[in-house]
Amino acid sequence: MANINEDIRKNEYKPVYLIYGTENYLRENYRKKLVKALVKEGDNLNFSHFSGNDADIDEIVSLAQTMPFMAEKRVVLIRNSGFFKNSCDGLHEYLSAPSPDCVLIFDEEAVDKRGKNYKAAEKLDGLAEAKSMTGDELKRWIAALLQRNGKKIRESSAELIITRVGSDMSILNSELNKLIGYTGDREVITDEDIYAITFRNPSNNIFQMIDAVALKKRSEAISLYYDMLASKEKPAGILALLERHFRILMIVKEMSENRADSAAIAKGASIPAFAVGKYRSQASRYSRTKLKEILDACVQAETDSRQGKIKDTLAVELILIKYSA
Repeated sequence: MANINEDIRKNEYKPVYLIYGTENYLRENYRKKLVKALVKEGDNLNFSHFSGNDADIDEIVSLAQTMPFMAEKRVVLIRNSGFFKNSCDGLHEYLSAPSPDCVLIFDEEAVDKRGKNYKAAEKLDGLAEAKSMTGDELKRWIAALLQRNGKKIRESSAELIITRVGSDMSILNSELNKLIGYTGDREVITDEDIYAITFRNPSNNIFQMIDAVALKKRSEAISLYYDMLASKEKPAGILALLERHFRILMIVKEMSENRADSAAIAKGASIPAFAVGKYRSQASRYSRTKLKEILDACVQAETDSRQGKIKDTLAVELILIKYSA
């Protein structure tokens, strides 16, 4: 992302930017930075926006080749077009000779790095990958954000926030802003503040629940389940989280047994690098056979509840009872 900051500082822009990756917060942040730097407020004549299926490549290219009106650049923002995941010959042709009077900004969650459009954008030096941060990177980001708002936090407290809230930067940003408002004129944010005001991510309860199941602590697993229900979590949503979590454990177990390193496991299982150790520890409590059996039970429970054979609340409880026995 440093290249975008440098281009804004120098006021020198590439003809095409491709901001891509799974971290929505970073993509949004840098997309907005570019648009704010390039487009004067209220200038609708030189700014166009396309999204999803509405992104017509012929219209986009036509706009890009139209001279800006009383402005240095025309700016076209295209979000989640799929042009860098699927074939789009019209875009590839444009990228081979882009207009110097236009800046195209692509915001894409998924890309195919083997594709010709990605490689063409790479040659134009406008790539910016928004990928999940490691635990240490997240802690530094939390500290920096709080510092800009006149607040300080201990490293252990920053870690507590991540443990409670998760690694999604959009949610973290929201919770940090709540903490800033909650602490008022007080400079240091404490663990007590974090427990008092932050939202506990249901995925963390799932982690604890699965730990309880593995350790045969049935009453604890059931208690955590009903705590989630009391917090207005829907049984179907809890079941989906359970299934997702056990799928991750299956991937982590297989990759660990094949001696994959932490970075490869994080990528293969789509989890933050700092969480690999926790998942490895939990996966070690289950055999592959047991993980597959539980996954099959989750899928069957979802089917049965959807067909009205059993209430979804009971379907989840029976899984917890059976596998914590």
